[in-house]
Amino acid sequence: MPTPLPADFVAQRLPTSVLSTPRPGSRWGRLVSWLPGKLGGVLLILVVAVLLVYPLISFLLLSFVPNLFGQAGGGVGAFGRALNGYALEALRNSLIVGLVSAAISAGLGLGLSWLSQRTTLREGRLLAGLMWVLLLTPSYLISVGWLTLVQRGGLLSGLGADWPWLRGFILGPGGVIMVLALIHVPFAYLATAPAWNGIGGELEEASKVHGVRAVTAALLSARLLLPAIVAAFAVSFAESLGDFGVASTLAAGAHFPVATFAIYRALYANPLDFPLASATSWLLLLLSGAALWMQAKVARRAGAYAALTGRGRLAQRVRLGAASTLAVRIGLGVLLLMLLGIPALGTLVSAFVRRFSDGLALSNLTLEHFSEAARAGISGPLAFSALMALLAASVAVGLGLGLAQLLSKPSPIARGLDLALLAAMAFPGLVLAAGYIFAFNQPFLPLYGTAWLLGAAYATGGMPTASRLLLGPVTQLHRSLSEAARVHGLRPASVSRRVTGPLLAVPIFSAWLLSATHVMFELPMSELLYPPGKPPLPVALIGYTNNFDFSLGAALELEAVALVLLAVWLLRWLFARLTPPGWRRGALTEGQR
Repeated sequence: MPTPLPADFVAQRLPTSVLSTPRPGSRWGRLVSWLPGKLGGVLLILVVAVLLVYPLISFLLLSFVPNLFGQAGGGVGAFGRALNGYALEALRNSLIVGLVSAAISAGLGLGLSWLSQRTTLREGRLLAGLMWVLLLTPSYLISVGWLTLVQRGGLLSGLGADWPWLRGFILGPGGVIMVLALIHVPFAYLATAPAWNGIGGELEEASKVHGVRAVTAALLSARLLLPAIVAAFAVSFAESLGDFGVASTLAAGAHFPVATFAIYRALYANPLDFPLASATSWLLLLLSGAALWMQAKVARRAGAYAALTGRGRLAQRVRLGAASTLAVRIGLGVLLLMLLGIPALGTLVSAFVRRFSDGLALSNLTLEHFSEAARAGISGPLAFSALMALLAASVAVGLGLGLAQLLSKPSPIARGLDLALLAAMAFPGLVLAAGYIFAFNQPFLPLYGTAWLLGAAYATGGMPTASRLLLGPVTQLHRSLSEAARVHGLRPASVSRRVTGPLLAVPIFSAWLLSATHVMFELPMSELLYPPGKPPLPVALIGYTNNFDFSLGAALELEAVALVLLAVWLLRWLFARLTPPGWRRGALTEGQR
């Protein structure tokens, strides 16, 4: 048995700079090592409480506590008004639209995931990339594209193709359901695509051996996929209920009230009706919670649908016939056209034509809308949104990184914090913005109407997502890394800069890019919280649409999308060129070891 080393063996061989710091085993050393982490964690929890918990809780409590913060009309009586008149009609419409659109989204997502995972169709392999493109496209941009096309005096009307039946469909419940169903297909696809791997090839072979009909075999597969299908439906339903982009554009233009627009209307009433907005938010959350509860109930019985074993074989991909391949390709083309093609066509043509009534003649094409949009938008809304995105994304990722470090250490506080962040992700952005209006428009916190409050809302909205994105990489960092660094004399700041920072560089950069891009096109918070005279980019785009200035709005939209894509490409190029190779590989370079 080896002889134990002396207690001061390591200390005798450490550099003098380390010997000058308190040893970890001493009482003073334990205090020094405890304070930064504990104080940092306490400060971070306080920041989360002020920026996230306080506005949401105070706003939602208004429906139960009368005269909260001196606000008249609060208390349970607000629910009576929320279940009457315009608010009740909006809730009923949201429920119907959510159910129908979620069913369509789940069906389309299931079919697309089958094409991607179970067939030899070449286009099926491109579906995952297309789903991510759609996932990052704001819903109001697609709605504005359809509005530009079918609105009276819009593109089709100017080209002599004024079809009342199409305008009546798009500017009505059918159009709202169609757009919501299409834009939420990515959620259903991502929920069902991995589940196909759970159905091995032996099940299909057994069905063929026993002479099971194709319809019966398909129903059996659908039953095994039930947890994923229910998850796709629940997520699509919740997203449809909380969507504000379609509600403020297509549904508002069709005079078709939905719940999110009812909340927005209550907050813009004269006087402001916070109690009605709070009660409507509760009812909206109740509907979303019912769908998520159903999904959780099915997930608890997921063992009944388990089919993946260690002896399973991969299912063979189906080779579609010539007729089936042609039909599928036509269907995919139509779907892509409705999702991106038609809205993009409406936006492009609107931006380049001088007058809709003169058609697509060469003499009617112009670039003056782009120059006017550049003068009005780039130096104003676009620059303001870019500044907000830069600052808010940095704060969101910084807070998210701290939260991820707290969540990676099991404790009751971490579990409570995790629950609060998950609940925040379930709240629509409109509800959080409404909470900011109420909570920070008090005499002791008079921040409403300032750019500071809008930036704080942006950062708070991106904080839960950033923490989720960084939680996995943070948990992969073994604690021995920081312990060894401290033993060798590195202070906590140096450990972050020279050890953990390089290892987390890629996830942090990716989370920052995602947060900044989201802030650039974030609509609900922008619409409710922007300071007077300084509209962000989304507010400017919606303003042009509401004023029927489709050409200027389309030109500004194209310029904004092009500049954002260019900025993302440039930042990624700079990151690849300026950072050490080890940062991009998630490893330490020789100079950092």
